Amino acid sequence: ICRQTYYPCLDICFIQLQAAENEKVRWELEKTQLQQNIEENKERMLKLESYWIEAQTLCHTVNEHLKETQSQYQALEKKYNKAKKLIKDFQQKELDFIKRQEAERKKIEDLEKAHLVEVQGLQVRIRDLEAEVFRLLKQNGTQVNNNNNIFERRTSLGEVSKGDTMENLDVKQTSCQDGLSQGLFKLTAKMFFNDYKTQP
Repeated sequence: ICRQTYYPCLDICFIQLQAAENEKVRWELEKTQLQQNIEENKERMLKLESYWIEAQTLCHTVNEHLKETQSQYQALEKKYNKAKKLIKDFQQKELDFIKRQEAERKKIEDLEKAHLVEVQGLQVRIRDLEAEVFRLLKQNGTQVNNNNNIFERRTSLGEVSKGDTMENLDVKQTSCQDGLSQGLFKLTAKMFFNDYKTQP
């Protein structure tokens, strides 16, 4: 009876021991799997960390490039604004130069017109003076001819005295010519004086 009772107990213990061994093996497998998973996760974490560091480095590089680009953009913007201002100033100076050139051209045209009017006026006065001189010369020539005729008649009639020599006649003709010259001078001076008073 004891044997029969003893063997089943051994079987139960053996079964429990086998189950414990199986459980131990399962736990060992799970432990190995967990360790493998931990190692894989560590590798992944290291890769992610390296990726993160690389991303940080890339971000830092991009930020540096962005700052440099912003600085270049600001410098280009300043140069653009300066060039724009220079172009505007140049255009304004060009407009001012064109205005001054137009004003000078108009001034020259006005001076040329005034000069032309003055020249035409002087030409008219010259013609008037020439006509007046011609008239005076003609009048003086007529008077000289009359004096000569009177002298010839008096000579033929014997009315010329001994004191009326040729020298005295030359003096009279010279006095007449001097009077003509003085008359011409006075006429010319009068016309130019009137012209001077009428000028602005």
